[in-house]
Amino acid sequence: MKGVVLTLLILVATLALPARAQAQTCSATASAINFGSVSPITGSAVSATGTVSVTCTWPAITVTPYAQVCLNLGGTSPRSLVNGTNAMQYNLYQDAAHSLVWGSIYYGTPPISLTLTKPAAGTSATQNVTVYGQIAGSQPTVPTVSNSSTAYSQTFGGNTTSLNYAFYLFGAPSCASITTNGGTFPFSVSATEINNCNISATNLGFATASVLTSPVTATGSITAQCTNGDAWRIALNGGSSGNVAARTMQRSGGGAAVTYQLYTDAAHASAWGDGTSGTAMATGTGTGNPQTVTVYGVVPAQATPAPGGYSDTITATISF
Repeated sequence: MKGVVLTLLILVATLALPARAQAQTCSATASAINFGSVSPITGSAVSATGTVSVTCTWPAITVTPYAQVCLNLGGTSPRSLVNGTNAMQYNLYQDAAHSLVWGSIYYGTPPISLTLTKPAAGTSATQNVTVYGQIAGSQPTVPTVSNSSTAYSQTFGGNTTSLNYAFYLFGAPSCASITTNGGTFPFSVSATEINNCNISATNLGFATASVLTSPVTATGSITAQCTNGDAWRIALNGGSSGNVAARTMQRSGGGAAVTYQLYTDAAHASAWGDGTSGTAMATGTGTGNPQTVTVYGVVPAQATPAPGGYSDTITATISF
């Protein structure tokens, strides 16, 4: 009988040993978000997307086939891409309409939440979440550095990203109540600001004159809007004469011409051309806002040609 009792005790002890448990876990990885080339002087918002990939793993047999996952992204809102002390405002959103900012329970803002379900065959499920980024419009004064394309970026690491998760059978838990942490999912956001300029001009119209025995003057303007910190110069071509040092207005219908010149200064000392034949160009450095340059025109005293309307077409070219 003693041998039988011993055998039974061994059998009971063997049956009581638990099977090795397989952990239930969730993790995430995130792609970089790149806005590409950005020109703040356009005034337009710029959008881009990224992806967070979430994977949850169950044991082969489980009574909690659902996983509630919360992706937290901390930091201030709006967020800033930076280059040194320069900043470009943007934000990251949960929706394509850019209405719900991606936040964190640790900052009192809504995280991204999603539910994964254990597959019928297999023990892992993966779900990709799209993240929507948008650089705010109306930031014309964001500067470039060293008069060249400038990289702006922000990096999110362990102190700003975290994944919380919970497995359940009935009733998904709220993100605020979940305490299990699945680590971080670092990623970066970047944009390259480019030098850019817009240019526009007003016509320069000389007053009507009966005779050209004394100079006739007039002014027009050229407006340049260039990236903050972007050096620019504006050249004027020779018009119909093809000669920046000796411009002419042609009579409508032909047969006569009036000589004139355009200048960069009110004293009419510096002829405005393309830098050849002793002419100069207007130069400046962009601020991101429109900058207006005055064009000074002079019709010098000369033999008065046949009456009529005289005109010329000048092309202004901005280089930066």
